[in-house]
Amino acid sequence: MQHLARFFLTLCFALLIAQSATAADYVFTLYNNTTKYTIAGFQTYENETWTSWKNVALAPGEKQQMNWGANTGSCTVPFKIMYEEINTEQYSVDWCKLKNIYVTDDNVAYA
Repeated sequence: MQHLARFFLTLCFALLIAQSATAADYVFTLYNNTTKYTIAGFQTYENETWTSWKNVALAPGEKQQMNWGANTGSCTVPFKIMYEEINTEQYSVDWCKLKNIYVTDDNVAYA
C-alpha cells in the first residue's frame, strides 16, 4: 500500500512538472523590417471585438517582443498591424506555432 501511495505521489509530481513546462504564454517577436513604415499599433480579434495591444510602436528596423499573457483559447486568432502611413490588412495565424512576425515594405510573413 505504501508503494502504491509513493507511485501516485511521484506520478502527480511528474504531471505537475510537465504541465508547468508546457504552460508558457504565447510569446512572439514583431519585426518591423520595412524601410518606410512605422508600426503604430497591433490588434487581435476575439469574442467579436478588436482589441488594441498597449505600448506597440516600432520605427523601421526595430523589433519588439510581444506576449499574449496567456496560453489558452483558440490558437487561430485574426490580427491587424496598424501603420501610421497606410491602411492595414487583416491576417490570421496559428498562435500556438508562431514565434515571429516579419513586416517588410511588401508583405507580412510569419514563422
